[in-house]
This record gives sequence, C-alpha cells and structure tokens, in this order.
Amino acid sequence: MKFLIFSDVHSNLEALRAFEELAEGIEHDKKVCLGDLVGYCADPNPCLNWIREHVDIVLAGNHDYAALGKTDLSYFNPYALESCHWTRKALTKKSVRFLSSLPADLVANGVHWTHASPHEPEEWHYILSRIDGKDNFPEMQAPVCFFGHTHQPLVLEEDSGGGIAEFIPKGKVPLKKNCRTLINVGSLGQPRDGDPRPVFVLYDQEAGVVEFHRFEYDIALTQKKIRKKGLPRYLADRLSQGM
Repeated sequence: MKFLIFSDVHSNLEALRAFEELAEGIEHDKKVCLGDLVGYCADPNPCLNWIREHVDIVLAGNHDYAALGKTDLSYFNPYALESCHWTRKALTKKSVRFLSSLPADLVANGVHWTHASPHEPEEWHYILSRIDGKDNFPEMQAPVCFFGHTHQPLVLEEDSGGGIAEFIPKGKVPLKKNCRTLINVGSLGQPRDGDPRPVFVLYDQEAGVVEFHRFEYDIALTQKKIRKKGLPRYLADRLSQGM
C-alpha cells in the first residue's frame, strides 16, 4: 500500500491546495493527516472541509484539542494562544463535530500513526533527537511510526541491539528491515526547519521506502489573509522564513 502523509496544516489553505494538485499526480492508495489541522493561519473551516472529504486517516493534534477546550493552554506561547482563541470563534459547528471525532493516536494498516509521540500521545511530548527515542520506541505498536508536532522532518532508527541512529531526511529513505523507525513528516502549513517550503511524504509500504517531497505555494496570499484577520503579524512573517 502507498500512503501520502502530511501533518500540521494549521489552517493554511494555500499550502493545502498546492498539495492537492501535487497529490493528483502521485500514485497512492490512502492519504493520512497526522493532526494540527487548525491554528496559526486564517482558513480553518475550508481546510477542515477538504480534509474531511479527501483524507482517509485523520488524527487530532494539540492545536485541535486546544480549539475544542480539551487540553491545557498554559504552555502555549502568546501567538499560539491568540490564534487558538480566534480559531475557537471561527469554527463552524460542523468543524467542531469533525475535530471532536478525531483521535490523537491510531494503529492501522500495520503502521503506528500519532501526532506527537507514541509515548503518552495526548501529553504532546516532543521527539527532537535520539534521546527522545528511548521513551518512544518501547511504546510503538508497529515497526514504523509516523508523527508530526515539531514541524521538522526527522528519522530515528532503533536496531535489534537497542542502538538508536538519528538523521535529517531528504529525498528517498529506505527503511531497514531489522530496525524500528520513527519518522517525523514535517509540516504542510508552517515549516520550521529553515525551509519555507511545505513537506509531505510518500510511504511505499511494500517497497519499504519513504520519500520526502517539498513544494512551493502562494505564501504571500496566506500572509495577507493572516494579517487581514487580525492575527499576530509574526505568524505571517515566520512563514517566509521557515521558522
């Protein structure tokens, strides 16, 4: 089976539409979204409508839970907090129902899917390096786990002896059969790895290969919408910096 996997859309409709065009030309069986559908950008409802209609497996992230009042906001920075309050007011009843139906963690099709981490998935832990792998590899319920949350692509591999390798992926990444693998797919709506281009992956399960894709989109239009809605200007400015 072939999966198109993306995460952290954050209400960025222009990035989502550009992804939609690319997806039409890529052979795949299912689309997967790993959460944080809303927050930061200005189009939560159109993004949720498209994801509900076109994506086969959908998870919720911490910003989705926050918009529903289902998680603690004390760790949110001022920009995230202001965006959350704005998003709560903007969401339609249909959008609220959809978000409320989504899990933060799921095992399906022989893959562990999660927004933040296999370890305590609703506590929103960050997996940033091999150090974080120690808590998470034991919690994996499949040989491969895809996640998002940090907005930064990352691959961690644990071999049969418990050794953990860490690298930043580009292009095609063959999965090692004797390893368990944690794969961060990066962000579609707000990249933070110094590259403003959104990222998604194609996972060919039969071939055991994950391919990372980057693409261009209309950043200027997304920024204009953020400013027009009165959201913090920083949320617009950071998009062109990939930070």
